[in-house]
Amino acid sequence: MLKKYRLGVIGLGEGRSILSAAIQSGRWELVNMCDINEEACKTRAAEFGLDRYTLDYEELLNDPDIDVIAIYTPDQLHGRHIKQALDAGKHVIVTKPMLTSLDEARELL
Repeated sequence: MLKKYRLGVIGLGEGRSILSAAIQSGRWELVNMCDINEEACKTRAAEFGLDRYTLDYEELLNDPDIDVIAIYTPDQLHGRHIKQALDAGKHVIVTKPMLTSLDEARELL
């Protein structure tokens, strides 16, 4: 049997695609989703029949039930969000571009 990964998603505009993919996949369990815009959270929750969301990224990072953080926030936030997820011991999926500068890449390494 294949491992099922437990997913948290931040950024529910562009993140809609991974929400849809996770729900349709037998490899993913969508644990929680996050956006600073509560209306976006409510819209995605209704669209996908979900009952859980947060406005606080720290809540995703601190959730022991989440293995992987999918980052779909604006490009300039990717570096910070990736670092926070890795520091929290999470695996990371990030939309492109991964980072916006070579300095940010060096810092992340």
